[in-house]
Amino acid sequence: MKKIIPILTFLVILSGCELYEQDEYQEYYVVESYLVANDTLQQVRLSTTNPIDETYRFEDNTVSGATVEIQRLHSDSSVAEQYQYQEQRPGIYTPVDNITIQDEQLYRLQVTTQNGDEISSTTYVPGDFETVNELESSYVYQGEQQVELTTTPSSYITDRQTYFVFTINALDTSLNNLTPFYADQVDDDETDIEEYYVNSSGIVNEGNFDQNPDNGNITLRLPWLAVAFYGSNNIIVNTIDDNLYDFLRSHDTQSGGTTLSPGEIQNIRYNVNGGIGIFGSMASDTSSTFITRP
Repeated sequence: MKKIIPILTFLVILSGCELYEQDEYQEYYVVESYLVANDTLQQVRLSTTNPIDETYRFEDNTVSGATVEIQRLHSDSSVAEQYQYQEQRPGIYTPVDNITIQDEQLYRLQVTTQNGDEISSTTYVPGDFETVNELESSYVYQGEQQVELTTTPSSYITDRQTYFVFTINALDTSLNNLTPFYADQVDDDETDIEEYYVNSSGIVNEGNFDQNPDNGNITLRLPWLAVAFYGSNNIIVNTIDDNLYDFLRSHDTQSGGTTLSPGEIQNIRYNVNGGIGIFGSMASDTSSTFITRP
């Protein structure tokens, strides 16, 4: 599975931090897994946190010997189907069978460690959608013509508005192809260029875009800041569940994307019982185009 939304780096940072106000360090389990509508079940990663003064490496903190399964649920939260996982290597659990994820369904991650500790999280997979317009073969970076994608509506269990995240998968990833903002990041901060091969926007709300009153289709405009490389790019439109929304939104406040004072900043919202991390879901559609230099 492509890393649709690059969250893992942030999880690694959190795994080596003190996450709550406490007198003494407390270890937490860390889980990471995603469901994508009409894709197959993907791996589950299981590890533990580190004290803030220790360097976190997933390979040193893995949790082995756990019983892992994902369950598809009925609307009353009773179990409709159970999908077993096996440990492929320390801390990495993969599905025994190839199961396709259904949209507009509830799924629960259930983990029991060798010590008997239980970790669980539930997600609702957003309704599937598709992009109905054809992109131009190329666009000038920050030119007058924006990259616009018109999508069919995506539903959610609570009938809330749709939350989108753009993910740009760059195909021409040479140093010379970096757009100016990201070229400065690599030059000034010595950031690894590989961090921008797959790049995501922040959360955007459907209310910020034009919606066709007749069919509900939404015309989205790609933020230029999400484009890290000139050249060929795959543009992935994701509609995200509440778990990803809460995680990404609270991530923004923790990383400085807020006007709240430090005393008002909330802890990260994980929606994981018995641990931290993310068990999220999304529906996605991919288009392609070429971004040229101004």
